[in-house]
Amino acid sequence: MAAYSSFEPKHPGLRLALRVGVVALVVACVAFAIVKEAGHVGDINWRFQPGWLALCLAALVLFQFLHIELWRLIMRVLGREIEPRRARAIWSTTLLARYVPTSALMAVGRVALSEREGVPKRVTLASVVYELAFTVIASLALCVYLLWRLPALDDHAWVRWLATAATILGIAALHPAIFHRFADYVFRRLRRPPLPLSIPFGRVLELTVMYVVSFVVAGVAVLGMAHALHALPASDTYTAVASYGLGYVAGVIAFVIPGSLGAREAGVALGLSAALPWTVAVAVAIAVRLLQMGVELSWAAVTPVLARRRRAAAA
Repeated sequence: MAAYSSFEPKHPGLRLALRVGVVALVVACVAFAIVKEAGHVGDINWRFQPGWLALCLAALVLFQFLHIELWRLIMRVLGREIEPRRARAIWSTTLLARYVPTSALMAVGRVALSEREGVPKRVTLASVVYELAFTVIASLALCVYLLWRLPALDDHAWVRWLATAATILGIAALHPAIFHRFADYVFRRLRRPPLPLSIPFGRVLELTVMYVVSFVVAGVAVLGMAHALHALPASDTYTAVASYGLGYVAGVIAFVIPGSLGAREAGVALGLSAALPWTVAVAVAIAVRLLQMGVELSWAAVTPVLARRRRAAAA
């Protein structure tokens, strides 16, 4: 956690206020959802299957690992590489900064910490933009079909068409002819050197597929939690898996909320509501999010320790 604290606000009072505010918001969102659905709990045929819960936890750990390694791959394609353990520590600790409003501190922290490893700011910033684009495109690609199936959107067909178009246009926007020119324009305006490399379009397509696979893994976590708490027909497997992507998109739209708290859970619950009672869908969404936060904190606690041991052994 030392790396993370290096880009937190230096004023102790402000740092404490941010932490308290984030915790309070998490508790408030969870409490609101629980209270709202409490009256329906007795009407549900609940169950508890620890094996499915273990699958959920394993999938969330793997999801985190995949996104770390995909970011490292993006950095390598952009011509820069950070020592693996140090890179994992940087990614894991800066991820916690998304629980600050707008999540901008996450990018700032990653740029600052990567610069200490010899990576130019513009390269790390480009990697963050690529990563955000890939995650949004992949989550949309996974859940577009689900959006077309959701009865709640029958009167809002424009949402379905917008999601479909955004997926296609998002991939096209990552073509070097577009992305590189736009990046160089921005850096010129900032009076910075141009971006040395951009990702070739063939690699863009490969990375898009890889990120889709990662969101399938995250969807398996939702599937596992759903099975752990309530019976789910095999025919609704895709709905459960794709609901994580829908929740992620909802979280991106609500980026001003620290960690997209509440928004992401609402998106997951909306997707699951096509297959499960709303009360169960909300319970699954909240349980997955709390478990995921625990996984994120664990990665952020362990990876810096491993990085320091690596440096101590090399010294």
